[in-house]
Amino acid sequence: MSDTATLLDLDATSALESVVREQRVAARAEANRLAAVVAFCDCHPVVDDRDVAAAWPADACLDGDVVAPPLAGEGCPEVTEDAVHELSAALGIGHHAALGLVGQTLELRFRLPRLWRLVQDLTLPAWQALRAAEHTIQLSPEAAAFVDRHLAIAGRRGRLTGQTITSTVGLAEARFEPDKAAEREQDALASRGVWFDISPDTPATTDVYARLDTLDAQALDETVSDLATTLGRLGDQSHLDTRRATALGLLADPQHVLDVDAPRRPASTPTLYLHVDADDLETGTAGSIEKLGPATLTLIADWLQRVGKVRIQPVLDMASTKAVDRHDPPEWMHTLVVLRDRHCVFPGCRTDARACDLDHIAPYQGHGPPGQTSPQNLAPLCRRHHNLKTHHGWTYTRAPDGYRWLSPLGRQHLVPHLH
Repeated sequence: MSDTATLLDLDATSALESVVREQRVAARAEANRLAAVVAFCDCHPVVDDRDVAAAWPADACLDGDVVAPPLAGEGCPEVTEDAVHELSAALGIGHHAALGLVGQTLELRFRLPRLWRLVQDLTLPAWQALRAAEHTIQLSPEAAAFVDRHLAIAGRRGRLTGQTITSTVGLAEARFEPDKAAEREQDALASRGVWFDISPDTPATTDVYARLDTLDAQALDETVSDLATTLGRLGDQSHLDTRRATALGLLADPQHVLDVDAPRRPASTPTLYLHVDADDLETGTAGSIEKLGPATLTLIADWLQRVGKVRIQPVLDMASTKAVDRHDPPEWMHTLVVLRDRHCVFPGCRTDARACDLDHIAPYQGHGPPGQTSPQNLAPLCRRHHNLKTHHGWTYTRAPDGYRWLSPLGRQHLVPHLH
């Protein structure tokens, strides 16, 4: 009899005991995983100038300086970049996720020793301690020690809330680094922006996120409320939240505010990739919109009435093996590879294929044989992993079941084909 069947036969008391036991097993496994990450990092120290230390990508500041956020706080050991690549491939996670795991784990182990012990004693969930570590990386050693002492009090109860972490970090900054606290406020203002996230359920709606100056946000709230009220008076019987969304959307077409009968058209035309076949048209579904998902003909017709132009891409033979005698693939071949693989084919990476380089799996030779550029010899790699394959000892081949990678440590990884 399987373990699953045995568990299904438990009474309520035994089932609850099993839940508690398995939760403790999972907590032990996660604590052990973090200890193993530290041990792996210990095996890959930065010892001289020939070793490249793992680091976050540098960002250009307004004054022209280039600054890379620290991977872990002052006093933590450095680990090589190659080690992070091995870890990301072995775990099947992206490069940034691996950097975050390494940085936060080292921060927790070496700068928050009280929280580390609580995790290893299974008193505090590892994910809560890692969240605290993420917030202390920028602090001085004295400020981090202050946070560790204070959070350990709450951590002994097995729970650290986000509010507790941020307030304690803020208190540490105010006490030990007042200039940094003031700088953080200015950095927060500099990080203002607006972001758009297509709904995962339907492309008909998009979630909008914004970080604004607080006074501007309050003023915008009042303006949106006033517009929503006006729409109601003009006959819009929608729910208030719906009218508020409509009011905010009017910012894309200010003329519509003055003329409610005018057709709505966005000020700029977005680029959408719509894949359609005859069966889709017959069933009333317009096919799939790349990155958005399936959409009905009704929704597509509404969008087409509101944009300025539509480009028709000829039908592609996704099974084509046609090769060309040049380095850069023609447009049809580039599109075929992008649609076939959809994202970077390095283990764990999900960078969109349209933002990737097309790599020659077998390196292109300038005076080599004809037909080196073909769909079978091309794959999308993001710039980071393209460089890794070209200069740092990673190799891969395209096999019937997927892309087979070999790391410098000799580990094999399979990235299955999407089709």
